[in-house]
Amino acid sequence: MVSARRVPTWALGLGLVLLHLVVTFQVRPHPRWNDGIFVLNDAASFPETTRDLDHHALRLGNLLPVRAFLEMFGYGQVAYYAWPFITGVLLVGAVFFLGTVLFERWTSAAATVLLVFHPVLVDTVIRTGRERMTSWQLLPDIPSTAFFTLGLALLIAGAVRRRDSGRMGQAGDGAASWWFLLAGFCFGWAYLVRELTVFVFPVIIGVLIAWRSPFQRWVQVALPMLGCLVLELVVNAWAHGDALVRLKVGSEHGSPIAELTRIDALLRFPRAVIGYPQTMVVLASFVLMVLGAVLLARRPGGKGNVLMLAWFVSMWLPLTLVSGLIDPDFIRINASLMRYWVPVLPALCLGAAAAVAGALDVLRRRLPERSAPLGRAVTAGVAASALAVWCLPLVDDITSNPRDAAWSSLRTYLSVHDGEIQTIVTDDRDALVLGIYSREPAGGRRIVDAAVTRTGHGLADPPASDGEPGTYLLWTPGLSRQRPGAEEGWRLVLRERQLRLYAPSG
Repeated sequence: MVSARRVPTWALGLGLVLLHLVVTFQVRPHPRWNDGIFVLNDAASFPETTRDLDHHALRLGNLLPVRAFLEMFGYGQVAYYAWPFITGVLLVGAVFFLGTVLFERWTSAAATVLLVFHPVLVDTVIRTGRERMTSWQLLPDIPSTAFFTLGLALLIAGAVRRRDSGRMGQAGDGAASWWFLLAGFCFGWAYLVRELTVFVFPVIIGVLIAWRSPFQRWVQVALPMLGCLVLELVVNAWAHGDALVRLKVGSEHGSPIAELTRIDALLRFPRAVIGYPQTMVVLASFVLMVLGAVLLARRPGGKGNVLMLAWFVSMWLPLTLVSGLIDPDFIRINASLMRYWVPVLPALCLGAAAAVAGALDVLRRRLPERSAPLGRAVTAGVAASALAVWCLPLVDDITSNPRDAAWSSLRTYLSVHDGEIQTIVTDDRDALVLGIYSREPAGGRRIVDAAVTRTGHGLADPPASDGEPGTYLLWTPGLSRQRPGAEEGWRLVLRERQLRLYAPSG
């Protein structure tokens, strides 16, 4: 039997990535009708835009990779899922990497397991009328978090290598420079993906100061970040005629809201968490992160505990300010949506795991030498119990996830009956999803040739059949409060969960 101490770090990291792949393929949902498909369509038409210019159409960090995947795979599911899939793997690897340079590798592994099974990332099923828009969706939250986390890991790893190597010669110094240059690129690309990443940029300065990086390293981090900014300015000037258009569009973001208090703004984060399974466990990770930073700051590795709390606060404070604390009558960002808090998930997982590991280490060191085996056994038992409390309640949610079976069945039915169906009536939202499922997953070839007639959504009653034998109705609860029936001239031909396809009853 191989001792846990002898497991190579790379093998441990690879095992965690494989665990993530097993979990994430179980929870893959169908593309949502809104922001994710907007990004796909914006990338397909780039540099042109088919709708009013908004922040999604200006996030080059998402648009450029997605456009590349569209060129490779054509318009369809593979092109939609490729970037979220890659950045999801990147996030898992980055969290493990960061944990190994800040804490002990088994602490890092435990934190990575917490992330892999985090309710916000694995709960992708629609509940209580609200859609889960995190994993697998073409949104900026996971990609920007992945690049920022990787940037922190590279930055700290470079600083640690410099410290451990002492005064390096010119060749060694040149090799070390790549750590800081790559870190700066990751920070810059995280901004290109999501402009709110600038909220956590003070953490970068804190790391450079805390690890006593010389001015040369500051410049090496800043140069690629500025390069990403220049890229944005040049592309926006070329594509939209205004280098600062992203800043202008962002400044217009927000809306008035009624009956909001400053207390509501302060409670944005816990109230966002409440909508997900394992609420108390997730909130407990926040408490552990805070306690670890306060109680273990002076111990070995305590700098990492403080960094995790600083990371959380750097996002929590500005989000709270602009989501109603400054002006309760007008919110710039609706931070009640949990996906705005995705950037702090690595800090919560690493901070909680490090706090538990640090507390157990304190207790273990107080045991007499002869009780060392007992201390190690207790440590392993506590870690296993904590992971079980976090992960096991989610297993049923993961394994029973319907994924995109309903839409895949619809595509099969429509392709088989393509010659019979000339028009499909559906609401404007489901029409966006149908645009993906009317094509092959890869290649972009259209396999459903029917024209699509769009109606509004949230209607009181479904549209009635016009009697044409080739006109079908695609219905989901988003189209109307009432289901179609014989009185509207429809008969049911396909039912998959809440998705229904109707043919004219005549």
